[in-house]
Amino acid sequence: MTSFQIESCFGAEIGAGYFDIDEILDIFKIKNAVVNHKRAKKLILEHGRKERIVSVVLRQLALDEVRPVLESKMLPFDPYFNDDQLLNSRQDRLYDAQERFLMLCFSIATGKSVRSLKKLHEGLSSKEWREKSIKGGNLFRYFRQELNDNTREYILSYKARLESIEPDREGRKRVPKVEAKPLATPEPKATREPSIAQSDKGITKRSNIEPTGFNDEVVTAFRLFEDGHSLLLEQVERFKQGNQLDIDGLAQFCSRLIESYSRNPHALMAIRHLKDASAYIAQHAMGMAVLGIHFARSMKLSEAYVDVIALGALLFDLGRFRLPTAMINKTTRMTDGEFDLFRKHIQLGEQIVRRSNNISKVIYHMLLDHHERVDGAGYPKGKVGKEISIYGKIAAIIDAYDALTSEQVHQKSMGPVRARRQLIKEAGLAFDKNLLAVFLKSIGRIPVGSCVSLSNGRVGFVLTLSHDFQPALVRQVYSVNNKTFIASTDIDLSKPGTSVEVVGEVDAQKFGLQFINHLI
Repeated sequence: MTSFQIESCFGAEIGAGYFDIDEILDIFKIKNAVVNHKRAKKLILEHGRKERIVSVVLRQLALDEVRPVLESKMLPFDPYFNDDQLLNSRQDRLYDAQERFLMLCFSIATGKSVRSLKKLHEGLSSKEWREKSIKGGNLFRYFRQELNDNTREYILSYKARLESIEPDREGRKRVPKVEAKPLATPEPKATREPSIAQSDKGITKRSNIEPTGFNDEVVTAFRLFEDGHSLLLEQVERFKQGNQLDIDGLAQFCSRLIESYSRNPHALMAIRHLKDASAYIAQHAMGMAVLGIHFARSMKLSEAYVDVIALGALLFDLGRFRLPTAMINKTTRMTDGEFDLFRKHIQLGEQIVRRSNNISKVIYHMLLDHHERVDGAGYPKGKVGKEISIYGKIAAIIDAYDALTSEQVHQKSMGPVRARRQLIKEAGLAFDKNLLAVFLKSIGRIPVGSCVSLSNGRVGFVLTLSHDFQPALVRQVYSVNNKTFIASTDIDLSKPGTSVEVVGEVDAQKFGLQFINHLI
């Protein structure tokens, strides 16, 4: 064991937006001791440096290396300490080093960056840890238990995989063959995730579907949303009574959505904005189903994938129906306890889905991974990058975009353009950059539902996009020149010779406008 000196943490930069055990080992100046430990060297040789089990073991070894310091007494908590001030005394520098050290130990235990932990735990401080240390508590056992709790399921599954590998006749280990279970929706090569850059021939067109105009299809889309809302509420009653979901009925409904999207994609993308805050969860599920179809089509996936992604998008947030109604309808910020309970909606959703038969693994991936972040700051597992399935990454993007553009009891819609900017800010942190680029291109810089000002002095809402993802059909509803509402009139900016153009995005609320009031 190396002689770790806590002073190495004084003034260390701990505000990275991602979790990286190597950076923490460098700060602690124990990287050589940890990476060259026989356990670590053996696993790196077997699996390579990027395998998750290697990261877990490095985290365990890191805590082992700093154990003597964790088992010693910390300085008392100072509520007035500010690391921006000049730290002249030795005690001030020691307090600063301890502060950063403890935060990094918590980061190691959870597998999340300090920045992410501060977002998850408002007012996070070292007070509890310091008091525990002063009272004779063992911080090494505390952080090691946290690490064990956060990695237990993964470790168990890893050990189970090892135990299932039997030696062949020559004594060499071989990977056992696993018999594939039948899926509700056929998947081309179940072990291979679809590539973003698939060819155009990946889409198999649904037969006998003729294109329709926006105004005709939007009426059908509206009825579909009403039917879907009723269907989801029926499913809620089913699982509350302990029954299975009607997977066939849900799949048939998704097929109707896909057919509507095939006739006119913009109608459903517009109707998606019709949300009553008091019935948000069911309508959010509907919105994600539409976005799931849109995203899958934009990725040029086969119809089998479009079907199963639509169904997965409809189902992956069902666990929220099992949360207390008072918490769901709360208009103020959730407490830490409430947020911990909220995060359990993933396990609750898994329990609901597991009651039913013939559930595609794609749906499980979407359900289990939709709150994971590529920087490792997500939940429930804190997965990083490639550890997150492509379906979970898809679900994360459509979940966030629909939420940001929806009216909820605790927040107003920020509008499609601002929501788009917010997603861009989280590229590479919350969302996979390549997948997000495909999604952002598909919705355009000024997406359907955006409130825009026009060069003719009017304000309207974007209903459709052109082939190059620019605003096409715009519904004009307000005259800036006369400062008054006008009868809704549609103008097609994509028609040759049209001189009117979009000047920019505007805040609909500034004019007392809501997209949902001008759709039907």
